[in-house]
Amino acid sequence: MKQIFAIGVGGTGAKCIEALVHLHACGLLADQDGNPARLGVFLVEPDQQSALLVRAQTAINRYTVMRRAVGRNSDRFARGELRDYGQWSPLSTSSGAISLDQVFPKAVLRTQAPGVAALFDCLFPPEEQSADLEVGFRGRPPIGSAVMSRISLDKEAQVGQWQQMLSDIQTAAGSGEPPVIHLFGSVFGGTGASGVPTLGQMLKNWLKRQGLTSIQVQASLLLPYFDFEGMADDDTGVHAESRNFQLNTDAALQYLRSSGRACFDRVYLVGSDIKARYGFSIGGTSQSNAAHVVELLAALGICHPGPSSDGYAHVLSRREQQSIGWEDLPDNETVGEALARGARFAVAWRNNVSLELNDAQKVPMRTFLSGAPWARRFFHPAGASASQGARPGIRDKEQLTVQSAIDQYCDTLLQWLNQITSNLGSGFRQELMTASLLVPSDRFENNLGRVVQGKARPRRAESADTVEAIKVRMDTLSTDEIPHRGMAGLADCLWTLVA
Repeated sequence: MKQIFAIGVGGTGAKCIEALVHLHACGLLADQDGNPARLGVFLVEPDQQSALLVRAQTAINRYTVMRRAVGRNSDRFARGELRDYGQWSPLSTSSGAISLDQVFPKAVLRTQAPGVAALFDCLFPPEEQSADLEVGFRGRPPIGSAVMSRISLDKEAQVGQWQQMLSDIQTAAGSGEPPVIHLFGSVFGGTGASGVPTLGQMLKNWLKRQGLTSIQVQASLLLPYFDFEGMADDDTGVHAESRNFQLNTDAALQYLRSSGRACFDRVYLVGSDIKARYGFSIGGTSQSNAAHVVELLAALGICHPGPSSDGYAHVLSRREQQSIGWEDLPDNETVGEALARGARFAVAWRNNVSLELNDAQKVPMRTFLSGAPWARRFFHPAGASASQGARPGIRDKEQLTVQSAIDQYCDTLLQWLNQITSNLGSGFRQELMTASLLVPSDRFENNLGRVVQGKARPRRAESADTVEAIKVRMDTLSTDEIPHRGMAGLADCLWTLVA
């Protein structure tokens, strides 16, 4: 089994993990034989109140809950295993310290190492020394580098989230195909620019000490792809500034050129010359930047061929200056088919099938089946419980729990798809999906023909590309073609037929 350990560093890293979870749900992480990979995810972020961290964790949690609810009652839907290693702050090693002059106590330095204290004052102006780091490293890589350099991976490997993940990496290394470690983060902010190279080098050194040199350490490094709208006020203090993005990027790329191979076996560089615009935020709950297609491209780096491919640094380009289409995505046919299936399933389930299942709770089963004959293939026609036959009752509590779990994950997937197809930047368009259809709705949506655009849209007449047509087809399937019943079996069947 292919095993992937993904680490998102900072807010942008968290957004890449969010994208990666959805790619996994769509079946894109698999081995050469098409078997789903096992994905482990770990979020590294000093800003524990970050809305971006919360959103990534929501995607992780909802997919996990859905997969647990579906269980073994599907063959293709929600089959990818996901392990959540949780969240970790590099400040957790600093005894609750929340500023640089607390991480490196100046009074102690002046007494024990006055030369170091003087150097500390030269490197960091007073406002950086005293800045509250609970909202992250404030777009300043030197602050992040100073904090991250104090981490001892050998010490962290003894307890907590790091111990769990590193132990699993060791186990995976001895069970067939070597696993892959893949880090995500920006090179133009503070946490990612300082944390990704530092953690990459620490992991490489740790693997070497463990004798696990066959394990690849990779990274998707995001170049500038957004700017801020608005300005900070006088009381904001040290903060990320768009004008520093290019300077931070240049410094990071120079470091990669000289020392990058000590950190990573390969890197994927992706950004955008046409910038999205986000409202200014210092961090915390107000930093709710919408998902972006660049994060999707960064996540797809994991799907790139492994050590057999040549080169250290990989980049992408697009065909047209003002647009992006399926042809611009790597391995576009496979990626397009998987994302199209996920989008069409989410619309069909959340905005049609689930709404009809809700109606079934309000009327006698006989009445419901008269208008929805397909439902008898998955649920007991008399509304009886599962103990009276292989088909469970449509009102069974367990079945409603499965439905709710699928509903909630579809809400999350639709939100992400809507954001990556609408949050592009001025004058930049996408030809992937119709963003306006990628929203949860209580109004029945039957037409699937416009959900996906371009070459990834299934080649069938738009008039026949409907949820109702899929339901009619369900009713004609043989018993062997419906191996699972109940809500999970219905979702599995819909997942197959919606492609």
